[in-house]
Amino acid sequence: MAYKQLEQIRRVCHNGTRIIDIEEVGDSMATNTERKDTRLVARTSVEVQEIIQRAADYSGATLSQFLIESAMEKARNVIERTETLHLSMAGADALFAALENTPKANTKLLKAAQHYKDTVNVHNH
Repeated sequence: MAYKQLEQIRRVCHNGTRIIDIEEVGDSMATNTERKDTRLVARTSVEVQEIIQRAADYSGATLSQFLIESAMEKARNVIERTETLHLSMAGADALFAALENTPKANTKLLKAAQHYKDTVNVHNH
């Protein structure tokens, strides 16, 4: 990994904790002008539907808009928690040091890699 890329990652800090984005989550929310090609269906009790409908009414959205926006917000949060690595400053420094000064592969690692290639069909992935 290039030093410049590491510096960009290092700049993302919050309250003494470095946050390293493994993969940036993009905004994939469909706009009103896009054609909707799929349908999401969920079964629920009347009580749950009424609560969600009331919340949608309060927010000025249709039930479908409210459900999609709420689901997208939750999905983004789950993806962010899953794809973001939070490290202490010491942990981040150790990670960057390992990335900048990668050790050469030893015999045991090379043997394990060959065993993996022999037992798992890695060419079709």
